[in-house]
Amino acid sequence: MADPEPQKEDKEMVRDFFKNKCAYCGRHLEDGDGDIDHLISAALGGTNSLANRVLSCKCCNAEEKRDRDWIEFLKEKCDSLSTFQERESRIQQWITLNGGHPKLDTQMQTLLEQESDRTTKEYDGACARIRKQQHANNPHHRIADKSGSR
Repeated sequence: MADPEPQKEDKEMVRDFFKNKCAYCGRHLEDGDGDIDHLISAALGGTNSLANRVLSCKCCNAEEKRDRDWIEFLKEKCDSLSTFQERESRIQQWITLNGGHPKLDTQMQTLLEQESDRTTKEYDGACARIRKQQHANNPHHRIADKSGSR
């Protein structure tokens, strides 16, 4: 595999380095909670290298940050400049300790973009089919459609 996921022991190193706290909001995470998040998402050219991965609570990772710039997101999550500087410094230390941010080669980047586009289209199509089926199964929608109102 060209860009493998971090192994279990690597993930434990991430947890230890960030002291079981979300790198963005500082929330304490119990063992097994949280995600090993990409600082720079794969969709934007980020890799699975440890330098590009930090400990994140599920809220920050899955609901809030998504593909956003991690520094801008971190600014939003910190209630003071000193908190921002402390967390940003910790993340930068992690990046440096793990060799910086390697870039994917152009061919791999192109493949990731194509696969991202393909899966997004498949997901959108599946959502449209589900909405169509829900609409067909809901008699209130059919009545509303016949009367011209919703």
